[in-house]
Amino acid sequence: MEIHPQMYEELGKLRQRLKEEGRQAQGRTPVVCSDDALAEIAQMRPQKLSDFEGITGVGKTFVENYGLQFLSVVRKYAELDAERAVSMGASTAETLKELEKKLVSINRRNRLLYLPRTSAKYALDLFDGEYAVASRILFGAGATVADVLHPLSETAEAEAGKYRRIVQLLREVNKDLREKGQNDLYIGYPFVIGRLPGEDFDVRAPLALFPVSAERSATSIELTLDESRDIVFNTTLILAHYKFSNLSKPLPSEAVESATEADFLDCVLNFFAQSDLQIRDDGRELRKFAEYRAEEFPRFAAGELVLEPCAVLGKFPICASSIQKDFDEILQRNEINALLNDLLQGMQDRDFYAEDGAEPFVAAGGRQDVSERDLVYIQPLNGSQETVLSAMDATDELVVQGPPGTGKSQTIIGLIAKFASAGKMVLMVSEKKTALDVVYSRLGALSQYALLIDDVGNKDAFYRQLSRMAALGQRPEEGEIDIGGASDAINSQVERLQAIADALYAPDDFGVEPYKLYLHSKRIDLTDDAQRERVQRVRRARDERLLDVPYEPLCAMHSRFSEAAFAQSVEAFANMAQTYPWLAQMRTELDEYEALNMQERFETLRAAVQAWNGKNALVRFFTRGRVRKQMEALLAEYFPAEEGRELLERMLSEMDAMAQGAKRYIEYQTLQPLYEQLSEMERAYLTALLHMKAELGESLGEANDELFNVLLHERIVKFEAANRALLRDVDDFEGIVRSMDEAISSKQALSRAKMERVLAESMLGIAASKRHGEILRALESKRKWSVNKFIQKFDFELFRSVKIWLLTPEVVSEIIPLQNGIFDLVVFDEASQMYVEKGIPSILRAKKVVVAGDHKQLRPSKLGAGRLETDAEEMMEGAGAALEEESLLDLARFRYRDVMLNFHYRSKYEELIAFSNSAFYGGRLHVSPNVQAPALPPIQVHKMEGARWVDRSNLVEAQYIVAMLKDFFATRKEEETIGVITFNTGQRDLIDDMIDAQCEQDADFAAAVREELGRRKDGEDIGLFVKNIESVQGDERDVILFSVGYAPNEKGTLARNFGWLNQRGGENRLNVAISRARKQIHIVTSFFPAELHVDDTRNDGPRILKKYLEYAFAISAGDHEAARAILSSFGGADSQQAAQRTEEDWEEQVRGALAEKGYQVETNVGIGGYNIDLALRKGDAYVLGIECDGRLYRENRSARERDYHRRKYLESRGWRIHRLWSTNWWKNPAQEIERILRAAEGTL
Repeated sequence: MEIHPQMYEELGKLRQRLKEEGRQAQGRTPVVCSDDALAEIAQMRPQKLSDFEGITGVGKTFVENYGLQFLSVVRKYAELDAERAVSMGASTAETLKELEKKLVSINRRNRLLYLPRTSAKYALDLFDGEYAVASRILFGAGATVADVLHPLSETAEAEAGKYRRIVQLLREVNKDLREKGQNDLYIGYPFVIGRLPGEDFDVRAPLALFPVSAERSATSIELTLDESRDIVFNTTLILAHYKFSNLSKPLPSEAVESATEADFLDCVLNFFAQSDLQIRDDGRELRKFAEYRAEEFPRFAAGELVLEPCAVLGKFPICASSIQKDFDEILQRNEINALLNDLLQGMQDRDFYAEDGAEPFVAAGGRQDVSERDLVYIQPLNGSQETVLSAMDATDELVVQGPPGTGKSQTIIGLIAKFASAGKMVLMVSEKKTALDVVYSRLGALSQYALLIDDVGNKDAFYRQLSRMAALGQRPEEGEIDIGGASDAINSQVERLQAIADALYAPDDFGVEPYKLYLHSKRIDLTDDAQRERVQRVRRARDERLLDVPYEPLCAMHSRFSEAAFAQSVEAFANMAQTYPWLAQMRTELDEYEALNMQERFETLRAAVQAWNGKNALVRFFTRGRVRKQMEALLAEYFPAEEGRELLERMLSEMDAMAQGAKRYIEYQTLQPLYEQLSEMERAYLTALLHMKAELGESLGEANDELFNVLLHERIVKFEAANRALLRDVDDFEGIVRSMDEAISSKQALSRAKMERVLAESMLGIAASKRHGEILRALESKRKWSVNKFIQKFDFELFRSVKIWLLTPEVVSEIIPLQNGIFDLVVFDEASQMYVEKGIPSILRAKKVVVAGDHKQLRPSKLGAGRLETDAEEMMEGAGAALEEESLLDLARFRYRDVMLNFHYRSKYEELIAFSNSAFYGGRLHVSPNVQAPALPPIQVHKMEGARWVDRSNLVEAQYIVAMLKDFFATRKEEETIGVITFNTGQRDLIDDMIDAQCEQDADFAAAVREELGRRKDGEDIGLFVKNIESVQGDERDVILFSVGYAPNEKGTLARNFGWLNQRGGENRLNVAISRARKQIHIVTSFFPAELHVDDTRNDGPRILKKYLEYAFAISAGDHEAARAILSSFGGADSQQAAQRTEEDWEEQVRGALAEKGYQVETNVGIGGYNIDLALRKGDAYVLGIECDGRLYRENRSARERDYHRRKYLESRGWRIHRLWSTNWWKNPAQEIERILRAAEGTL
């Protein structure tokens, strides 16, 4: 953190004033503080008196005598720099109050407040008739709580039932542990039952929670106290009391500092008594947990609370109240920040299924030019990811739409790098542990500077990270790491690429993109004498004005004169007009009979003139007048009077020609309107054609083509003369891309080094703190403080040292002060599954916010985790009302501008993502075509026979899934990862049960499952999972087994009750399920698509499921034409792209030339919407992809994306790419074919 110069100056003045006041009062000048201490205060900017404990050179005397005065100066400047607070309007305050009501903390759904009875999934009474077992777990070395091999048969049966219940509970706990990093397995002991004072609210809740770990074998389960987590008091009970009694008091620390068996219950009662909750002690002997239905719950007076010495093993989410506390404080302050104000305005009356949203940051089809100077990256980025980073310089709030496999995590890492490299604080927030783990892992060595907390109770993980961080601080090295040079080098290459685009692919003064001239013309070799002479003859024949005709009118003329009938007609007229010019002076209204009469009179006069000419001179002299009168009479009848004299002389000398012309009167008059429609330039063009025909002895059609070609060639010659340097860049395109690649790699390394230096320097806040020793003692102590206590004690050092925080929403509220703008950037991931209220407190702590997710994936449910933990599916089966809830992403996308990530990386084969791309994203994802045909179809369908849908599960499919797992573990060759997805929890639980059963029978399978469940790579969970769709978002595996589950019922009827899928937006669940696989997905289904009748269903989910099953069956059978037809039925960019291709003729020339060389060439390769123009195939693999320049440049992309990112993406998917330029093909096709062949062989 830099020294604030104005603050430093004012602090200096304060010190001088205090010295002067001290001298006058005491007769001597006090020291106050040293210059170094003053500088450190200006740099570290303490916010509370305890912060001075971390500043060298100031002590207790300073704090007592001067601390508040120095704080007043520091706070003044902090307020000037702080995020501006916005007073809440009435509607915003009402919205927040409504959101607060949705929090689970203060109601009877919260097991920390109300547990009337145990349930199979969430709680189990540990009472066994004696206190010993509970005592050994809570205060001793642990105890076995279920043993199916108990020697007494009756007991063994009961133990087996208990074993099954605990297994079910552990599954639920482990599910949250894997997904959220939150370990909620506790023993609640003791309990309180009664009614809170100040509200009609019954409670039955644990007073303390003992964290435990479970060791499970095939026959027994042992519980031991988990010493990595704190024993905690249930402060949610106190929070509820404060809320109902309208008390504004801070909550006491929840950690139990000491817990000896002898005085524990006294300690508990005293703790709650200090918070005004008096609990009556009616006996302390452990007792059975009584089960109450709602109507059976005992009646208590207000404030009557009774101790219940019961011990219950359960899933108790202890962070649930932290967000509630934040809401209370926000509402009490009546202030929020601008980000929240923008988000919450008009929240009501939104249809969160609607496709329209706020204005995209880059309009559809628009181009976003990004300056390299605006980018900081520590790993490769694509064009859409760069747009996100660049956007954060222009806006404080952004939505990032990240469809499956489009690199959301890489984008988040890019954002972290951009801000952390500038010394700014970044907070990433996600409820999904996987999302936090992935980002942490992909930070690589830089992750040592990041603090990841997904469970505030996990002290071991927290202290491991802090111990490492405490040793990281280092003084800055000599010399500055300058990435500006690399940025400028990249910009320079991009400018060269953009110059090519601007010159060749943007309309010029001729009105056309110059590259089209090359496509539509044939090269003329002016060094060849014969060709040069012929061009010169054409140029002499054509009118100079034709050079000024724009391209489109010129093409129109060429096209018009290419029509044989039209050309023959205007040529005939032009010839008549030249041979018989006097026809233009004749009367035009003669009908056919009058024209025949006129022709006869001309013929009669011609005969008379011929006879007259046969007479001797003397006779001709005396009869000349009579002949002349006949001519004048004819002229008078058919020509205007003023034309008579000139025509009379012509008749005398050219009577035969005029008689011939008269015979063509009708033809002339018929063709004249056609000719007169010609523009001046078209007549000049026709004149040139006629001259060329006469001069060069060619047909009019040949002359037309040659004249057009010469006119285009003249334009090309002028273009090339003006753009010689640019055309050299076209030839050096591969070199430009290589230079850009080298500069980007260099900048990436420099950026990483710079970021590491900034992060290491920031760690001096810990290493150089005056309290460094105290921090180390806390880290090394055997009895660790709670995470909360440590952060509250040393927040001054932590918030100045740690720049990267990766937290869940609950942890944010639990450990981070509720302060506007404490983080420079807050990034949410998987925001489509986050309830709006969960994100509110984190956004308040932000100066800028990015909300990342995908509104085409799962939304949270009104009955889902975080609101109400129950079997949501049972409650919604057949329900008519919409049960999905608006997510943070849904709200943000209507209020914040967005950027869509569009490069798909996850799927090795395009068939795996093509359906999602067409059905859900309108074909807008860039999906690489397969570079090699898969050995087996990427989607394989397994049709079950005789399966039935009973108790919301399908036994036949479950058995088949387990068999597939066994086969997978036995036959996989590359250590592929695997996951199982089901449509519902019933099928998930059945598969889990059957896996457990198989493990008991097969030791090898059990070992494989055990190893696979715990697989991790670079900190990421890559192990086997069995999940229903609700919890699988964000996961990916090499192979996915998808049990559709639904089947005919016991009566043989296939009901259309697909649970969530029937709901509006339910198809998004299908999108999640079918987009998790990297290499292969196996669809296990008990019905054919044709058996599913969905035409009259209200919502799209069942219809899209049927289409997907049709698509899967087609891919499984190798019927790609049927698959294409299904994809095309959705419309979108793929079908539009095919309609836009206009360079087929040129591409066909290239294809033909390569075919002659013996290559198998395919055109328009790919079904995923990112097709390759031409591809050379060898065997079952493509050896080269050829991209023709025209189509690439018609799409309005930036040079970076078109020329660099597209290529790098395709290369990352295994393609070798060659750019074919129309300019080079025009100049020398044979040479280009040789270059293509060398590229295919890898020698170019």
